[in-house]
Amino acid sequence: MPSKPTQKHESKKEEILSVCVKTFVEKGFHRTSMRDLCSALEMSPGGLYRYFSSKEEIIEAMIRRDQGLIENAFSEIPINTSFPTVLRMMHAIGSQIFGEKNALTFYNQLFAEASINPMIASILKRQCAYVTDRLELAVRRGQERGEIISTHDPRLLTIFIMSSFDGLAPRATVDLDFDWKKAGDGFIELILQTLTKEDSPS
Repeated sequence: MPSKPTQKHESKKEEILSVCVKTFVEKGFHRTSMRDLCSALEMSPGGLYRYFSSKEEIIEAMIRRDQGLIENAFSEIPINTSFPTVLRMMHAIGSQIFGEKNALTFYNQLFAEASINPMIASILKRQCAYVTDRLELAVRRGQERGEIISTHDPRLLTIFIMSSFDGLAPRATVDLDFDWKKAGDGFIELILQTLTKEDSPS
């Protein structure tokens, strides 16, 4: 029976993932070799292979780590929270996890890689499905409580919101003057003004 990873082992894996993100962003996923990662980490190949056997395994660990952060954050949102508050809290969660430019660039690379890599596509699909399900639930409850004006299918409405917001990520990685937080805040308020009665005149 394999031994349980020690805290030191897990801490080292986190350190490795942080360095690997920066290396992937700098060189690109395809152009980065395990040798490049070893050089950036100042580790021997044997040392790195004690933790990860391939680039794909490193990528998978990165995505699963972020998935865990997302799930933990969502679990703290009370079930009866209003739709406007849920949307703002989701934006705060996303900004905390993906607000750093390296993280955005890395995920843009991942989504491109997913078009030709079934393993990465499968993991990203599960991550997107989880967030979509949580937002759809908030949309449904918002419609039931009369907070949301639109009567469109909640699943389609959710996908529209997420897809529109996701479009900010590529812009943020190529435009040095782009203010991610300001744009994200503005987008959330626009969605709320369009879908809810929050800012409607009495």
